[in-house]
Amino acid sequence: MSNMSCRGDADRPVEVIQYRHIAISKSERGERRRVGAIGWRTSDDEPVRQIDRDLYQIVSSEELLERVD
Repeated sequence: MSNMSCRGDADRPVEVIQYRHIAISKSERGERRRVGAIGWRTSDDEPVRQIDRDLYQIVSSEELLERVD
């Protein structure tokens, strides 16, 4: 959905990618899309949790990431 530039420990640049789960199924009336939860991952595919609008945390390392864009 979108990409965000963030800064981690020691000003390390980290790209955070926002995505959304979508389930697609067929019905008698055609294709149906069910929009699900939003999630975040780093460009290295590490799961990220959002703390607030400009602050994120890598789940595995608990490193805090501050949005810079």
